[in-house]
Amino acid sequence: MALKHLWVGVAAIGLMATPALAQTKDTAGQQQQMQAGEQQQLAQQDIEFAKEAAQGGLKEVEFGQLAQQQAKSEEVKQFGQRMVEDHGKANDQLKQIAQNKGIELPQQLSDKAQQTYDELQQKSGEEFDQAYMDDMVKDHQEDVDKFQQYVDQGQDPDLTGFAEQTLPTLKEHLQLAQQTQEQVTASAGGMEQPDAAIASDQPQTAMQSQGQSQGQPQGDQQQAATQPQGAISLEEVLGSQVVNSAGEDVAEIEDVVMGQDQKYYAVLSVGGFLGIGEKKVAVPLDEMKLGEDQTYLMSGQTEQQLEQMPEYDESQYTPFQRG
Repeated sequence: MALKHLWVGVAAIGLMATPALAQTKDTAGQQQQMQAGEQQQLAQQDIEFAKEAAQGGLKEVEFGQLAQQQAKSEEVKQFGQRMVEDHGKANDQLKQIAQNKGIELPQQLSDKAQQTYDELQQKSGEEFDQAYMDDMVKDHQEDVDKFQQYVDQGQDPDLTGFAEQTLPTLKEHLQLAQQTQEQVTASAGGMEQPDAAIASDQPQTAMQSQGQSQGQPQGDQQQAATQPQGAISLEEVLGSQVVNSAGEDVAEIEDVVMGQDQKYYAVLSVGGFLGIGEKKVAVPLDEMKLGEDQTYLMSGQTEQQLEQMPEYDESQYTPFQRG
């Protein structure tokens, strides 16, 4: 009889354990289904953005480390360090989001980025500084556009939140890259001898135009680069359209002024419609070339990128000496 009761007890325990086991399996299955469902809900646009952002962040970190090793200019080294720090933090944030959503991010440079890295690795000194900063300006112009587009059109709230949080840093990086690029060009003599960098069949810079039209010797042309009073015919420049390297109309020249750094700037009017909603920004004059009918912005900046620049503050500049 005792044996009979024992078997009944074991059977009862087995019956009690079966639902618990089944419940555990169901819970695990539900979690897997939820994760699979979340991945299915991610649009292809969201996945592609995450992968491209990770690829770009990885490039900035590795290129920044290279700049710290091979750059000649202290400003370029500091820029590289900033890239390592800022993009390193952003990369960690993106990795966490991607892990939660089951997105597999790239772990190495793209073929194109690797090729550029290998080419940079063969350069040193001023040559490296110029090539690196040129690449950084181009990269961050593209990054700002892509992140802004995803903020406007992205579907996943976590990824759009990441993009929105990172975008101001990218815009700051772009401005810093442009400023550092200018410093590198100036230190290499690019501003003092613009005719060496510009082909004879290209539109001339304002500084060249003055020196050549007045028949000045090379030394006087160099002085004109830092003191360009009378170097520009405002009647020809003011109100003219500005186009970028892609031939797109991006702005209109409103004025020419001197900044606190003793450099001359073109005040550009961008955006708006029929004079409403326009924004004014200041662009270094040495970034522009004067043509017969148009003024050429040497970079590929779009109208949207110019609109994202800090607004022109008249109190920070000195009016151009007309006449």
